[in-house]
Amino acid sequence: MAKAIDSTFAIDSDKYNWILREKKIGKKVKLHFFSSIKQLTNFVGEYQLREFLVEGEVDLLDKSSGTPSYSSVMEDAMSKLEHYIEECTNGQK
Repeated sequence: MAKAIDSTFAIDSDKYNWILREKKIGKKVKLHFFSSIKQLTNFVGEYQLREFLVEGEVDLLDKSSGTPSYSSVMEDAMSKLEHYIEECTNGQK
């Protein structure tokens, strides 16, 4: 049974793969297959970032000492997503 991450993505698995179900309005569900949770979370993180940039929800600022680096923010977000997916698949959520 697929567990929803948000309105666009749901996660499922089979014996060999993690399956990410991408649902877009007015289109068929698109399946993405990954051999590890790490690959899946990287895909979702990069996908969401691209969407936020297109929608203008992320400002691209000059580097300053108060602004965390892109890589540290993405690693933190993907780590949290990975933890959430593991909780969902172990029946804790």
